[in-house]
Amino acid sequence: MAMTDYPYASDFLNPQPAWPVNASCEAFKDINVTTPQKDVPNVDPLTDYQREILTAVKTASDIYFNYTGQTNCTNYNDTDATGNLDGAGWNVLACNQLAMPTAMGPKSMFLEEPFDYAAYTKECQETYGLTPDYTWALREFGGANPTFNYTKDYLSYSNIIFSNGELDPWRAGGVNNYVSPDLPVYLIRGGAHHLDLRLPNATTDTNTTDVYWVREQEKMLISQWVDDYQGTSSMMSDGVYDLKNLIQ
Repeated sequence: MAMTDYPYASDFLNPQPAWPVNASCEAFKDINVTTPQKDVPNVDPLTDYQREILTAVKTASDIYFNYTGQTNCTNYNDTDATGNLDGAGWNVLACNQLAMPTAMGPKSMFLEEPFDYAAYTKECQETYGLTPDYTWALREFGGANPTFNYTKDYLSYSNIIFSNGELDPWRAGGVNNYVSPDLPVYLIRGGAHHLDLRLPNATTDTNTTDVYWVREQEKMLISQWVDDYQGTSSMMSDGVYDLKNLIQ
């Protein structure tokens, strides 16, 4: 849900309203966490407070899993939760060259769960006949130490735009710091996963996020790259825009 926290209704994964994270939090707004729990002995194993919390959890999860009432019963075994997206394609990549060993630490809101390399490798081999290459992406593209190695690893790169959405959980694994004048880095305020790559939305793009401005910069940069390659000149690269200033 956080990955698709767009400022308009969408069905990229499952049908969801605008700002689905905020919508899901509404389920908890009237619960007073300081209210003493009231036991109901011999009637129900749950207290009133516990029942209220569990009901709110169900209501919140339905914002993602059953917002339009499309199912009679939520399938909580659907841990991939990819909805309309065919998640198997990504699973093949993750079992091959783009393995992503994610874990939950002791400070996470989720139950602590370390990544089990042996179990994941076995699952990939049994499911797809593939053995994950856990270091391929770092060997191929660099970034093993993003705090210190951005300039060192990416110095010879060009024609790359690093854009991340402020609300996108995947932002933590992206390039978020300045690299060089030739490698622009954009953080889209109010943006979720690849918002700049989605179709423009005239109502929200100019009012609630930075995405309209970021798209304009991306168009100018790509136009400049095409012109440089073809040896041509266009309206977007005829000196009207100072690209060095735009990307700093």
